[in-house]
Amino acid sequence: MVVIFAAAGCGGSKPPAPGTPSAAEYLITAADLHRQPAGSPQEALLSWWRSIQYDDFQGYLSGLAAPLRAQQQTSKAARDDVALVSGELIRSQPQMTEAQQESDSATLYTRIETRQPVGATRFTTSSYPQAFTLVREAGKWKISDDFFVESRAANIRRAVNEAKASAGPTG
Repeated sequence: MVVIFAAAGCGGSKPPAPGTPSAAEYLITAADLHRQPAGSPQEALLSWWRSIQYDDFQGYLSGLAAPLRAQQQTSKAARDDVALVSGELIRSQPQMTEAQQESDSATLYTRIETRQPVGATRFTTSSYPQAFTLVREAGKWKISDDFFVESRAANIRRAVNEAKASAGPTG
């Protein structure tokens, strides 16, 4: 019996100390940003992504193109969306697969890699394709649409509502 428990991983190692980041955490770092060409659409996307990971609403807004930024600045829904998506994106990063650039517009084709925790010290990775469009404003690249954040937030809300509905009434 002892062999079976040891093979199954029961009681073998201690969990990480409290406050230790999960192995599944996948935050954008300053080094990640510095690996991108300075002033590139890729650097702009990663900087915007990092702002969302850290629930930095002002950083998120500064990464948006002017018309979208003006719309989102006063939107409670936008603030709520970033807060919801932030928790999900701490385990995700866009991996660049292709870039198409024409003067003041660019499309970045990525695979969003997401780490799913397996216990406290391991993870598995899944990915899906996602394109991002950017425009150049005053020499800086900005996200031109917010479909990604809006759709991720809608998916999270839907999952929460389904979980509540399946849990049934409490009382």
